[in-house]
Amino acid sequence: TWAALQHFTSRPHIFQNIGDGTYYHSGLLAIRQAVAAKANITYKVLFNDAIAMTGGQPVEGPLSPALIARQVLAEGVSRVIVVTDDVEKHPPGALPPEVAVRDRAELDAVQREFRELPGCTVIIYEQTCAAEKRRRRKRKLMADPPRRVVINDAVCEGCGDCSAQSGCVSIEPLETALGRKRRINQSSCNKDTSCTKGFCPSFVTVEGVEMRRRARVRLDEALFAALPAPAVAPIPTAGAGVMLAGIGGTGVVTVGAVLAMAAHLQGLQASVYDMTGMSQKNGAVLSHLRFAAEEAPIRSQTVGLGEASLVVAFDMVAAVSDEAFRTLSADSHFLGNDRVQVTPAFNFNPDERIDTGFLTRKIRARVGADHMALVDATGIALALCGDAIATNFLMVGVALQRGWLPLTLEAVRKAVELNGVQVAFNLDAIRLGRLLAHDPAVVARLLADNGFVPQTPPPMSLDELLADRERRLTDYQNAAYARRFRTLIDRVRAAEDRVAPGQTALTDVAARALHRLMAYKDEYEVARLHADPAFHAAIAAQFEGTPKLKYHLAPPLFARRDPRTGHLVKSTYGSWMLPAFRLLSRFRFLRGSALDPFGRTEERRTERALIGEYERLLEGIVSRLAPHNHAAAVDLAGASLTIRGYGHVKERQLAKAREEQQRLQAAFDAAATAPVPQRVSA
Repeated sequence: TWAALQHFTSRPHIFQNIGDGTYYHSGLLAIRQAVAAKANITYKVLFNDAIAMTGGQPVEGPLSPALIARQVLAEGVSRVIVVTDDVEKHPPGALPPEVAVRDRAELDAVQREFRELPGCTVIIYEQTCAAEKRRRRKRKLMADPPRRVVINDAVCEGCGDCSAQSGCVSIEPLETALGRKRRINQSSCNKDTSCTKGFCPSFVTVEGVEMRRRARVRLDEALFAALPAPAVAPIPTAGAGVMLAGIGGTGVVTVGAVLAMAAHLQGLQASVYDMTGMSQKNGAVLSHLRFAAEEAPIRSQTVGLGEASLVVAFDMVAAVSDEAFRTLSADSHFLGNDRVQVTPAFNFNPDERIDTGFLTRKIRARVGADHMALVDATGIALALCGDAIATNFLMVGVALQRGWLPLTLEAVRKAVELNGVQVAFNLDAIRLGRLLAHDPAVVARLLADNGFVPQTPPPMSLDELLADRERRLTDYQNAAYARRFRTLIDRVRAAEDRVAPGQTALTDVAARALHRLMAYKDEYEVARLHADPAFHAAIAAQFEGTPKLKYHLAPPLFARRDPRTGHLVKSTYGSWMLPAFRLLSRFRFLRGSALDPFGRTEERRTERALIGEYERLLEGIVSRLAPHNHAAAVDLAGASLTIRGYGHVKERQLAKAREEQQRLQAAFDAAATAPVPQRVSA
């Protein structure tokens, strides 16, 4: 398209992404056309070793970066470069002499260089697909480096720069008492380490370790002795349709295959039709299951409009996609996993929250409350089975016990055994699901006895919040510093109680915001939190082996600056930093004093100034607080909560927060000076 469009636009150049599979079957012709048209275009050929769009099949035919380079050069491309995650893959002589090899960290610089070149150019980006890496490592077909990345959530500010830099779906939200932070999902992590580019000192590389397997809870057989045999759902004359909705890499296709085999063992007809197109990116995976009596034909493999007798939502977002949701009717049953997987939108908005209430209401409106059930299947699987992979079969157990599947327990058990993979593990998951459906109180006691951690920490009362923040500031600096916090917040609380008895929203938000500003994470605090025994205990609980830690830091006094952006550049520091952290944390009494070697930087001066600014803001709110401007005061006091991150990331957040604060200050001023509404008696 660009070959013609280029003549009618002022844009001088474009980039065009193309996969290696597409390049092989037809993309080379497009490159040939661009050369003939003398188009200023750079084709970025992703050599990722898999057809990602349709489920990860291998590329058919002989193909390599060297072959692509030779082909496009022969077609007349003016410049070719290979960008790779391992420059040692291409020793001298492996590529045409005019083709340079650059590390993937230089991709941005390469793109900026190529967009200035005339004619058709090609960047060959070589890196095996992340999902393929995980699969091959699991099957021992690819080396699995003993290296993991963890986030010290105490250091993390929740700014989201790590997600913005890497676009990785393995970075997940972590809800804490201090707000939303980040964590790495080690089950889906492909050890790419691009997340460490996020401008944040919370990232730690742990080398020489393996994941510690969670121990499965020993289940007393007496728990299952009273379980009644599940009822078997009848199959309508037209057949039964079951929709399984989940995301790639979690075993949705496996469950569909097992249930189809169970139907065959039971003497039924069954078909399974899997939609796995975008599963490589944790996209939706849908399995259409059709069951029919032995003599009845299955006229369609897909479950059509309103034809599902049951929808099992291993992932709720996938279940409300058009293809899955349209299969529901008022006669359908719905079983959903209440723990919702983060979506790619989280990479662009660190505060992105999926409205689970909206999902639930949408489904309830279609099937009715009596026909739906939601369970925290992922949380229960982790706590009692030791692995989230048990989630799907646990939900199968719930569906069986509720009588929502047209299958017998014995047939499902035999199908699991025939599958031959983690048989005992999967059967235990099914039994737990059945127990959950029959007697959820028993499962609740099991969870309580085994340290079950809910998705979100329980809410604190206002007194608990203030005591918590006062304790944290004492640890951060000293008791006098904490009293400074408490004295001002107590004044805010007294003012709020005077003008809005029974309400605490202003005090709550003021306490959170003031604590965040007062506990700014300078060198002393980062050192203290990295040296905290609790962090090292968490690493020991998660991994086996003797960990060798590497820290990814950009100390303002020592780090170099990127010549293009002017931002500080992170470097890697070894385990020797831990004793240095312990020593540095003891000198936090110097913080902000004339002897503070770190306190003279612009960033530290700004952070100290923000505390005073916010204290004056609260004083102004307290002096003018009234019932009619209480809501505006809450909004104004909370504006600074968006100031997060480190270095240039924090600068960017601060600029946005100042703009928002000016707007909210104007709204508060207007509300404070407006005439007080008079109550008119009848």
